[in-house]
Amino acid sequence: MYSSLIPHMSLRALLRYPGRLFARSSRPRQLAGSLILILFTPIVQAHEFWLVPHDGVTTTSEKVAFELRIGPTWPGVQTPRQADLIRWFKAQDALGTRDIPGREGSLVIGHLNAREPGATVVAMRTRGVSIDLPASEFNQYLQEEGLTNILDLRRKFGLMEAPSRESFSRCAKSIVFVDGQSQGFDHKMDLPLELIPRSDPLNLHTGSPLKLQLLFNDEPLPGTLVKAQLKADPVIELTAISDSQGYVNFTLPDSGLWLFNAVHMEPSAELETDWESLWASLTMELSLSSVQNSPSKDSVPQDNSTH
Repeated sequence: MYSSLIPHMSLRALLRYPGRLFARSSRPRQLAGSLILILFTPIVQAHEFWLVPHDGVTTTSEKVAFELRIGPTWPGVQTPRQADLIRWFKAQDALGTRDIPGREGSLVIGHLNAREPGATVVAMRTRGVSIDLPASEFNQYLQEEGLTNILDLRRKFGLMEAPSRESFSRCAKSIVFVDGQSQGFDHKMDLPLELIPRSDPLNLHTGSPLKLQLLFNDEPLPGTLVKAQLKADPVIELTAISDSQGYVNFTLPDSGLWLFNAVHMEPSAELETDWESLWASLTMELSLSSVQNSPSKDSVPQDNSTH
């Protein structure tokens, strides 16, 4: 039925037909969205988006600062805190949930004091931003990110030569380990797309896998490409496809700051966009032994830095 309608309908109208679409939340005003797009135009197509903790392994009462990076892989582009971009930015530990403060425009996008032994799980949810891509770039990007289901839809409906407008938002997490303990590492942060460790990150041994689970709207998401990237020179990258329960296993070759990410895309329910995507990331400082690594040697970025 849909194929017979394509010559007479726009892609946006076609994709309004019922399907398993994203649950929508309130959208920012059009002007605010435009400002965000202008601010991030040079890097808006580099969707990976992650938090860098300083330090990801720490002790009670120590301050932990966070950077935000955007790019295809390490090192990424350091990005300042923008109030119009952030929907919420929170941390969860054994004492509960708290907002993470920060100064507008600072390259230190937020900071907290470690207050309890165990895992402090930090998460940021961003607002949506829309971009337009020509057909060739969009198709290439779908292939690179493993979004073959979307490529199949475009082929099915004869849309491989059609440009696309995508609305994307991010779901970034980082887990900080306090006093050499990890309890609470699997706490869920209510992100629509979320990577959750299912094996203890501080009990890794050489050759033993780290298990993660990918959830979409609280349900396991199968058949999705998940990347693991070690901050190194050169960057070490591993990939896996989530199984029927959303699980992936990575046998990590080395210790260090690891970035895990995944993307999920579906047809948009909105007239002004064709597709909606969610980008999930998770960073953790990991050691391949039962003895915890010392804190990362990276220097803490200064509030008065410029980029």
